[in-house]
Amino acid sequence: MKKKWKIIFGIIGILAAAAFIFTQLRQDLPVAVQRMEAREFVQSFTEEGVVVAAEEHPVYSLHPARIEKLLVEEGDRVQAGQLLAVLADRELHYGLEELEARLAGLAVELDQAQENLAAAERNYERMASLYGDELVAAVELEEAERMVQEAQARIALLEAQEQALLSQREGLQEQRKDYRIYAPIDGVVTRLAAREQGLASPQTPMMTLFNEGGKEVETWVLARDIPQLAEGMHVELTFKLRDQDIEFPGQVVDIAPYAEEAYSPLGLAEERVKVTIAPQFPAEVEIKPGYKVDVEFVTQVIPGALVVPKTVLFSDGGEDALFVVEGDRAQVRRVTTGPETRREVVITAGLAEGDLVILDPRQGGLGEGVKVSCQIISQEVGE
Repeated sequence: MKKKWKIIFGIIGILAAAAFIFTQLRQDLPVAVQRMEAREFVQSFTEEGVVVAAEEHPVYSLHPARIEKLLVEEGDRVQAGQLLAVLADRELHYGLEELEARLAGLAVELDQAQENLAAAERNYERMASLYGDELVAAVELEEAERMVQEAQARIALLEAQEQALLSQREGLQEQRKDYRIYAPIDGVVTRLAAREQGLASPQTPMMTLFNEGGKEVETWVLARDIPQLAEGMHVELTFKLRDQDIEFPGQVVDIAPYAEEAYSPLGLAEERVKVTIAPQFPAEVEIKPGYKVDVEFVTQVIPGALVVPKTVLFSDGGEDALFVVEGDRAQVRRVTTGPETRREVVITAGLAEGDLVILDPRQGGLGEGVKVSCQIISQEVGE
């Protein structure tokens, strides 16, 4: 008896499972779809840029020397000609003191030589008078003349020595000016590397001054993207605040004629080219040198394009394909793709306006001819 009931319950279970499977097979598979509508497709790429001063001057010391006084701090506004730093010039100071002492001693010698010349000239005049009266011999007159010439030669020598010392003093005084560091332009002190009592070197800038009157944006673009750019090209700039993004336009004003090696955040070597942009800064926020901005380069605009997310595509027989809904069935449709961005791709052949494209081709249970029910997802413009 028990065995009979087990058989009956087993048959009932099999029938229930079959009924469930049959019901599931007849139930439509719900899928998310996108209705194809022609829209403008914008192809672009974005790089990080930095705001820089259009006029920027690094400030160097012409001589290696200790920084005796540093008169500015990072961010100070200075005027052209303002004293920024004083370098130690002890050796020059000692050199000037020595020259002053030598000049003072030479002045005494010159005074004495002038007196000797005056005495020699008086003696010559006296000898000339006596010689005219035939009271002295010619040899005595000649000796008096020789003493005048020697006195004159002595003065000429001392004057030459004095001129040489004066030239040396002038040179040291000019050189001493190099130990006073002055601002070459009106501007703001930035990248201040100098430290009081530190060493200034001609090879390393002590600081940089930038003129706030003009600012540019510099960005480094992959060399492979440069052929798509041109001077005069318009770009979109974005400055990100905590609670909003400030967008403003700009224009490419310069593309460097060469590439430089740089490294990506992953440490990979890349060839990049510096691109300079003239921005139209917004009035509502001050964007200072050193601030980072996003630079979007729009390289292509296609009006009336049919655009799908890249994720809808798969390979069918080595060709791009996607699922569309025809009637109430999923069908594989081979398509031809065109320009693309990181998220979207233009379909140039194989689709028409109004077609329903299934957004998840990897959804479980989906296949050619499967009956589906559609949930239409609004089309959004991606990157």
